[in-house]
Amino acid sequence: MDSATTTAPGDDVSAGKTKSSPPARYIYTEADMDAFRSSPIKTELLSFVTAMGRSCSSSTYRYDPTQPLTGLSPGMASLHGSLRHMAEQWLLEIPPDEQVKARFGNPSFREWHARLVQRSRPMIQSVLDCHKEHVVNARKMEGATTDHSETFSTDTLQACADAGYHAASVSDNKPTEDPKEEEIIAELTAYLHLCFGHPVRLDYGTGHESSFMVLLFCLCKIGCFGEDRTKSALPPPALLAPVALSVLSQYLQVTRGIQSDYMLEPAGSHGVWGLDDYHCLPFYFGACQLRNNVEEYGPDCIQDDGILEAKGDEYMYLGCIRYVKFLKKSAPFFETSPMLNDISRLATWNKVSGGLLRLYEGEVLDKRPVVQHFVFGNIFKATWIASEAPVAPTRTFINGPGGEECIAPWAQNNVSETRSRPRTPPSPELGPGTRAPWATAPRP
Repeated sequence: MDSATTTAPGDDVSAGKTKSSPPARYIYTEADMDAFRSSPIKTELLSFVTAMGRSCSSSTYRYDPTQPLTGLSPGMASLHGSLRHMAEQWLLEIPPDEQVKARFGNPSFREWHARLVQRSRPMIQSVLDCHKEHVVNARKMEGATTDHSETFSTDTLQACADAGYHAASVSDNKPTEDPKEEEIIAELTAYLHLCFGHPVRLDYGTGHESSFMVLLFCLCKIGCFGEDRTKSALPPPALLAPVALSVLSQYLQVTRGIQSDYMLEPAGSHGVWGLDDYHCLPFYFGACQLRNNVEEYGPDCIQDDGILEAKGDEYMYLGCIRYVKFLKKSAPFFETSPMLNDISRLATWNKVSGGLLRLYEGEVLDKRPVVQHFVFGNIFKATWIASEAPVAPTRTFINGPGGEECIAPWAQNNVSETRSRPRTPPSPELGPGTRAPWATAPRP
């Protein structure tokens, strides 16, 4: 990791840094994608994800769902508190529109996402404030760097979680007096906006999940995991594991809520030949967590619903399988999730986790449709010049009230003329129309 951008808020973040610029997209064409695949920032992000996974089995940390703040840094406790507020309150305050009869995409999600944009600044500000107060300032007062083995008191973590919880309930966009900190907040909020689905397409997928990893990656680089960021190496497993398991578990509570309540469309889903319709990384982190599980559960334990029910809250992978089975309980697991079912036949969790990491790189980070909406700033930095590209649409393409019609730009002048013409049946010379095969069968 580049030490030039890993100093903590409150320190001199301008050291070795070029002039700031607003976070922006850099992936439009396949040439941009090739540049990203071979870029240092993609390597850093994948190394971060890999280290997060390995920490779940290589540290002494054991996730306890009844004590989710244990092991977190003050900054991460604040983020956990904000996510908890989002899961507990936002869906209650912004219920889905029951009048909408659509298979996917409830428009109330746009209001939910607008709230995210309004409140993202105070949430990020709370993370940075907790980090400055309990790590940066404490380090300066003591005249020593933070020890990797340091654990923060329960009272401190709870206070930071409460601060984050409160931050998610207010819309305070008042800027700070520190221009350097303003740059950091602007970049981090831009990443946060991308973590919970798309307000125009009304979908959610692994690209949004990866944007959350980008946010965590950047928070790690500026020291908010609680370590001394004068070092360029990744933090030790004891600091990574609580974030990978506890913070991500809280994030899943938010995303599963919006996916089900707002019926968000799976973005780029592989259907039955995917892990699930929305996520990838929780399976990887969960498989790593089970490498050295004391109960000695093997990959085939997912076939035992009793184990899933008893241990699904503690073990992330088992919780993911339990959730998939809950959503797709109308058919046998081997039919609804053949890939997950096949994975259960592997001999060890090492093989499972290794395969899932390769899957994440190949099917997520190396796919342009998935990562093309990444934005890059000064912490998560692009090293190539982006191609020129048209501005993405800002409204849905839906015929009817509330959306734009699917009319090609060059046909706009002929819209009224075209609508006034009577429709004629297709010529027999052109063959049958483009109808689904089952459409020719008589209706019952």
